Amino acid sequence: MGSVTWLTAGLHAASGIVALFFAREVGQSYLRRRSPSSLCWMVALVLFALTALADAAAAVTGWSPWLYRLWYVGAAWLVAAFGVGTGYLVLRRPWAHAILAVLAAVGVAMLVTAARTPVDVAALAGGGPVGGEGWANPGVRVFSPLLTIPGSLLLLGGAGVSWWRTRHPYALWLLAGTLVLASGGAMTRFGVPAVLPAANLAGVWMLYRGHRLSREAHRVHRDEPAARGPAGAR
Repeated sequence: MGSVTWLTAGLHAASGIVALFFAREVGQSYLRRRSPSSLCWMVALVLFALTALADAAAAVTGWSPWLYRLWYVGAAWLVAAFGVGTGYLVLRRPWAHAILAVLAAVGVAMLVTAARTPVDVAALAGGGPVGGEGWANPGVRVFSPLLTIPGSLLLLGGAGVSWWRTRHPYALWLLAGTLVLASGGAMTRFGVPAVLPAANLAGVWMLYRGHRLSREAHRVHRDEPAARGPAGAR
């Protein structure tokens, strides 16, 4: 097994580990505040970790039908979950609920279809980054853009809205992370899969950095009135 294979597996595994640490922090935030945005982001990050670890396993052992199903469905679901979570931050609650309901219905339909559709393991030989070419029937591929396109638009739009409202660097980190993750997937679809492991690792780290900066900014904002004290009150 070549060094490139191990490097690819290592990058994917590192992405998964970062995502798990990230998910832990977001999960703790959800337990404190019960925010639907935190719940959606936690789900997205757990799915990100699972798909990254599936990529790492496939790089070493090759793809199996169920590993491929996990990876393909999880990759689409996680983008939708990121988008819905961001929607809860920038949209009115009824709109976010409606988007969640529609994307959840699409996601369940995708899962059922994927479970019933045969996987062409021969098309996945080599264990490297793949797309939708492993499906013996292309019907499953119809669902992926129905989840990833609105999810990506919500995530990008939410980061842009946050930047417009706050002018804080955390929004730029979130925006940059989203673009890096999207570019890795796009390059894979255009036949340049080698960039995907590094793009995933860099992208999830940028999102993590943006999240930490966001927490610090909100903590400072909450502490300012107390820091000013009675003399600062008007």
